[in-house]
Amino acid sequence: MTHSNPLHRARLSSDLESLRPKFNDILGTLEANPSWYASVFFERKSNQTFSANLKQTQLSDSVSSGAVLRIYDGYTLFEQATDETDPTTLLKEARELVARVKTSEAASVAAGAVKRPYSAPNWKVRMANTLDPEIMAQIPSVVDAKTPVHFGIGYEKNPTTATTEMRLTYLKGLIERVKSLAPKASMSAAEITFITAREGLAVEESIFVDRESNLSQTLYRVSLTLILMSGAERSANRFGGLGGSEAIEVSDANIIEMLEDLRALKNADRLKPGKYTLLLGPTLSGVLAHEAFGHSQEGDTCARGRSKAWELHKEGSLVGNEHATILNSPAVYKNATEKSAAWGSYFFDEEGWLAQEQVILDKGVLSSPMTNLTSALRLGIPRSSNGKRESWQNGVYTRQTNTYFSAGDKTVDELVAMIDYGFVGMKAAGGMEDPKGMGIQVGVQYLKEVKNGKFTGKVFKGPAGGDIQITGYVPDVLNSIIAKSKIEATSSSPDTVKHPFNDCGGCGKYHKEIVYAGCGGPHMLLKDQILG
Repeated sequence: MTHSNPLHRARLSSDLESLRPKFNDILGTLEANPSWYASVFFERKSNQTFSANLKQTQLSDSVSSGAVLRIYDGYTLFEQATDETDPTTLLKEARELVARVKTSEAASVAAGAVKRPYSAPNWKVRMANTLDPEIMAQIPSVVDAKTPVHFGIGYEKNPTTATTEMRLTYLKGLIERVKSLAPKASMSAAEITFITAREGLAVEESIFVDRESNLSQTLYRVSLTLILMSGAERSANRFGGLGGSEAIEVSDANIIEMLEDLRALKNADRLKPGKYTLLLGPTLSGVLAHEAFGHSQEGDTCARGRSKAWELHKEGSLVGNEHATILNSPAVYKNATEKSAAWGSYFFDEEGWLAQEQVILDKGVLSSPMTNLTSALRLGIPRSSNGKRESWQNGVYTRQTNTYFSAGDKTVDELVAMIDYGFVGMKAAGGMEDPKGMGIQVGVQYLKEVKNGKFTGKVFKGPAGGDIQITGYVPDVLNSIIAKSKIEATSSSPDTVKHPFNDCGGCGKYHKEIVYAGCGGPHMLLKDQILG
């Protein structure tokens, strides 16, 4: 998060500051062969969850930490992971890994395998890239391979200092606010049969060391989930981001909007399947971006021949119209006008690559895909900061961070006025994609009807009474975009912020490997969408 006057930054814990120098000794052992590329990655994640509902309160906490030792010999990337991170054990693990690599390398040479050498970039190369000011501000003016460089997320209110009693009191107070505000949404407190409020805090610390860099980062990930029910109907929202407790401040307006949605769902009609004009809110346009060419533009998926996007990129094929520009960036340190960084952000990935914005679809033309180290080497394209793990116990894949459409030039009122008959969707209900066949499905919790540029007051659920699904062929969907809003969509003045809103979310790969991700963009108007 960027402040005109930076207030505070998250620091690396003192015990990790003490452990950090030991990784250089481990690295020296891993570099038994000067032509190898070696690295050490350490992470510690502390998670706490506090929840309250109409009957009880609960809390849980967990801590996970471990180190990953890596050697790339030009043929194969080897890893050895352990949760025993004392220097003596790590040195033993490093020697075992070196022995394993030597045996395998000899076999690769004997088999005539193709060698793809790699050298770590030095700071001169790193600084030649376009880096966000929030990153640049934390790099010392004089920096070399041995300089410890720490990146800490910015915050106003320290989220680690609140006691359990303070957190549960806040959550119970939030439940009372919901009940007291119900009449403002033409509901009684008795109509709300279930309320739960859940706060999450994750403190994520990581260290990455290779021949040319010594990096660390501390992230505070804060979230608040509020769920309201009236009978079988449900209204839910998640607030939060990377930063301080200010990221989960819930206004009365937020609560009243959720209550109004709940009331509307109790009287919702069922949608007749068909093709309709559709206006997507930021969260839904983000899910569309994530599913459309987010997954298919992951470099390891391309390298395995599981994505049509790589073929279309090499052909230079047009897969969308002039409005179809999608970006991916872990460097969203101010999430639209919010007080926090976007959910999928960080300063460097698990392979030590500094966070940068990347255009993955440019006005309907596919750019180079996102990569991690091995997919970049295999495809022969530049690295990007998308090497992510579910945890130190899992392998690295190319993963999305914050994926979003570029902004347009309309206000949201102007987009609604362009609808003769259609719907507005704001709340997402998941999504799926087929990188090879290019089919897509995006879930919507409900739709609001629009006639002649005006809301009718009617709300629609799916044909079976549940969520509504948007389905189609990705190029058809991306060619159907009519217009997009500005980032600050309710104002006619020029945008004052760089990045559109990215909602809090998660992303799975190969039906597992869950990581944090942000999905966002502007409001986006599309024609002839298949809804059912």
